Amino acid sequence: MTYEFAKYPDGTKCERFLMQNYYILDDGKTKLLKFKKLDEFKDKIELVVSLKAYNNGFQYEKEKDVRITKFNAISESLNIDKMKIIFPEQLHTNNIKIIEKEDINNNSCYKLTNIDGLLTKEKGAILATTFADCTPLFFYDPIKNVIGNIHSGWPGTTKKIGDKAVDMLVNQMGCNPKNILCFIGPHIRKECFLVNDDVKEIFEKTFTDICKNYNVIEETNMHNEKGKQYRIDTTLINKIMLKEKGILEENIYDCNLCTVCNKDMFHSRRAEGINYEVNTGIMYLK
Repeated sequence: MTYEFAKYPDGTKCERFLMQNYYILDDGKTKLLKFKKLDEFKDKIELVVSLKAYNNGFQYEKEKDVRITKFNAISESLNIDKMKIIFPEQLHTNNIKIIEKEDINNNSCYKLTNIDGLLTKEKGAILATTFADCTPLFFYDPIKNVIGNIHSGWPGTTKKIGDKAVDMLVNQMGCNPKNILCFIGPHIRKECFLVNDDVKEIFEKTFTDICKNYNVIEETNMHNEKGKQYRIDTTLINKIMLKEKGILEENIYDCNLCTVCNKDMFHSRRAEGINYEVNTGIMYLK
């Protein structure tokens, strides 16, 4: 495999910590983003995010054969059984399922409906979520050896699915929030996340104090057919919520990549339009 450090969107070399959170592996069949911090725990955990390279996109369809087939290249790279990958039908909820031992190798796992997050302490449970502009949140507690793979689109963010994940890790899986590491994958960032009054008002109502104290909503001079447009910083909102739940700032690792700005690297619904494909994040304990 080649070991490639990614660059800024304009192609310049990255040298600062901002871009030192991740690197990209290329084995000639697929490109996978990995977080450098997790190399410290490489004997215990694997976390990868797929790139657009080698036609490695996942069609947003419910047919089992389509999505299973798309796992071929990643499964070969990671040496895992694609039929054991557990991934839900994501519907922008804040519903999270804890995967138990009896769930592993159960075909019903493929049919997990109304689920947007997975947690587990079980080895052999390969957790996957897909996204195209939505925010992937990955959690790992190296003390309890527990993982979480969470899909947080803007509806999930307003439903505080990240908050709920931390609550479940603490209250149901015995984690100390100070030990939890959170990894934020590629997603649409503030500069590209343009919304109208209807979405802006949902954020203002849900995050009243955050909106008052932080610059998370920015007015623009742009308009579309629905009216005036605003930028919303869902990344900062998620980080604030995580810190309020007790996760230490130094334990939040953000790749700082925007799927829209880096549409050559990642699939993006806003950049690709109606026929968009999605990226996937795969996480499991060894």
